[in-house]
Amino acid sequence: SGSLPEPDRLVCYVTGFYPPEVEVKWYKNGQEETERVVSTAVIQNGDWTYQVLVTLETTPQRGDTYMCQVEHVSLQ
Repeated sequence: SGSLPEPDRLVCYVTGFYPPEVEVKWYKNGQEETERVVSTAVIQNGDWTYQVLVTLETTPQRGDTYMCQVEHVSLQ
């Protein structure tokens, strides 16, 4: 009754990359989201690869589209 809905948390889990430098961005409807984006530190997997978790807190509306974009030297 009048209270705002709790935001959802979308998770982008990136793993198995080396070297550890990586850039992860969230997009909503084609626009980069920078508010309410939280990233863990880049963590070693133990096999010379790394992982990172980047979350976006949002309250989706019908028709919204979300994209997690990963930039890494191994993908170029």
